[in-house]
Amino acid sequence: MIRSAVLLLLIPSATSAQATLRAADVARLESHDAAVGAALLQAFAGGARGDLDLLQEVLAGTATSPLATALPGDWSCRTLKAGGDLNPLVAYAPFDCVIAADGAGFTFEKTSGSQRLTGRIDLIDGRMILTGTGYVADTPPVPYADLPAENLSDGTIWPVVGTVAQPDPDRIRILMPQPVLESDLDILDLRRKGPPQTEAAEDETSAAAPAD
Repeated sequence: MIRSAVLLLLIPSATSAQATLRAADVARLESHDAAVGAALLQAFAGGARGDLDLLQEVLAGTATSPLATALPGDWSCRTLKAGGDLNPLVAYAPFDCVIAADGAGFTFEKTSGSQRLTGRIDLIDGRMILTGTGYVADTPPVPYADLPAENLSDGTIWPVVGTVAQPDPDRIRILMPQPVLESDLDILDLRRKGPPQTEAAEDETSAAAPAD
């Protein structure tokens, strides 16, 4: 039942709110693997040991099929920035993120911290893709569809695109290649708040089992 519901959410309908990718973001996704690889090489070559340990933890695990994911919920989300001219690897403190189903895909909100994010996750060409608008906390965000065609920013609003992977029910990683600000790769590491989904599933199974 749960997997069927996820399937319906990920298949666009005639009234779907699924994002239409900006041409500049199509280009970023086309160079995804090369950009990610180059940024990670720089991170592993010059990152501090503690940050590298976290990076390895974040990258570990094979992604679950998009139709078997469990995205909705409240999440603790931490940004790692890799590559670029400022620092080979920086890990920031965790903040708050929320993912919710909207009947066509999933909405995504980073709700705390000085840099926020509003957007959505859709299944596009077989991959779960995050599209959205990054913005400074005291700046009203512009909808993704209304962003300028170019990947430019005044430091208060910027376009975001990335690939979404869920290696286990309580963890998500989002790789955002060639971000507009500061680095060559942004990684968003999400950890589910509250009881682990694996434990919840076991509890439901136990409750459904017939008594002796």
